[in-house]
Amino acid sequence: MVAVIQLAIALGSTAGGIVFDRLGWQSTFAMSSVLLLCAGVLTFVTARQKAGAL
Repeated sequence: MVAVIQLAIALGSTAGGIVFDRLGWQSTFAMSSVLLLCAGVLTFVTARQKAGAL
């Protein structure tokens, strides 16, 4: 579990650094907000599926 979290942090910082270097700081915030929105949608869909299974 710890290794997975560390890998996610490393991949996120790498992707953020590449986007920052190539496109600037505004794109980093745009990318993070898109990822946050996707995570929220996936959480909502998963919760609805679990609630329907009960």
